[in-house]
Amino acid sequence: MGPRMTPADKEKPVQMDSIFREIQTIYDAGTPFFTKDNIRHVGEQLRPFRNGERNDGGNITMRGVNGVDYNKEDVVPGGETWVIGYRALEDLTSFKLPYIAAFDLQSAYLPMKIKAIIRVRRKDVQDSPLPPAPPEEDLTTYWAIKRQWKTSEHYAQLQEVLANVEIPIPLTKVIALASGKLVVQSQVNKRRVLHHLLVSDLHSTLVQRGFILPAASSAKPYIQDPDYTQRDKDILRSAEFTILDDPQAWLELDNSSVLVCINAPFPVADIVADICRPALIVWDEKQRLYPHGTLTPRVKAMIENEYIETKCPDHECFGNVVVLVKKAT
Repeated sequence: MGPRMTPADKEKPVQMDSIFREIQTIYDAGTPFFTKDNIRHVGEQLRPFRNGERNDGGNITMRGVNGVDYNKEDVVPGGETWVIGYRALEDLTSFKLPYIAAFDLQSAYLPMKIKAIIRVRRKDVQDSPLPPAPPEEDLTTYWAIKRQWKTSEHYAQLQEVLANVEIPIPLTKVIALASGKLVVQSQVNKRRVLHHLLVSDLHSTLVQRGFILPAASSAKPYIQDPDYTQRDKDILRSAEFTILDDPQAWLELDNSSVLVCINAPFPVADIVADICRPALIVWDEKQRLYPHGTLTPRVKAMIENEYIETKCPDHECFGNVVVLVKKAT
């Protein structure tokens, strides 16, 4: 059974419809739903809870798309499990759950929410997973997958695509979001390793072609995924990545950046359309349609008017990847 319906809930559909229409009007007027200042503010408030400095729980103040600050998001002690969730336009202008009572009027305007990472065990996975491999074996597996990847036909095809890319401005950094935790069921996962290899190889190619400024060429690619465990981080640091804490990647992203994002569980395209124009974007085609298979007007205008799109060869681990290069101005 769902939440019990109250007399106030019976008036909710009218209120909800009014809120949805207001939010759509705000969007149509060109108001950014995501800004770096708001993302930074939420991250700064969340940090003490993640670090265990506030053990009594509390609230986080967030700014709604209507410009109003709401002291609403409840946070209880939970360590690093607390992350920022980003809401797509369709989530802000419609309600998918069957129970009207579950709709929170006070959170309706918030483009970000605080949520916890919940690790759900799949029923089809054996009850006793394989024991964790020693750290040196993790790295051996990672490098073995890399060697195999670099001799594959798909790698050669991808290099051919990148060889024909011309970028009009110097680059300063490569940033990847939500590439996924490396270790799944106690073992290094090939698909997730390939997601990260795409990032490191792209960085190496751009350095070799002289697109990344000399002063920045020695910098490691940045990666961010709140789902990384300590074991993941140990492998990735050894593989020459710089790991950022949520939401630092969004704050680092700018017009001279490269963004890589494959199968992220949040509306990457909507956020990018609001905060900056990366010089180069590599993402899967589903990413710009996340989460409901629709292309928002703002994202559509950004892609069609400001970028040149090139499709990459399909791969079972990446999906339909496309490369977007910012047009010269």
